[in-house]
Amino acid sequence: MCNLGEGIYEDGLMKGKQEGWEKGREEGRREGKLEFALELLKDGMALDKVAKYSKLSLSIIKELAKQNKLI
Repeated sequence: MCNLGEGIYEDGLMKGKQEGWEKGREEGRREGKLEFALELLKDGMALDKVAKYSKLSLSIIKELAKQNKLI
């Protein structure tokens, strides 16, 4: 029984770590897109083009521009 419990624990631990890594990568990609979009906005690119190239929604781009006082 002891080995079974340890095996279940180890499996759960590895699944938890994998989910954490995946979530971290996803958050990192999103942060990178936001930084990219902000640089495009600072360079004066139109909001719709920033949305297209960053693959973020236009509403997110508008909010990003407002937060950084670019519109």
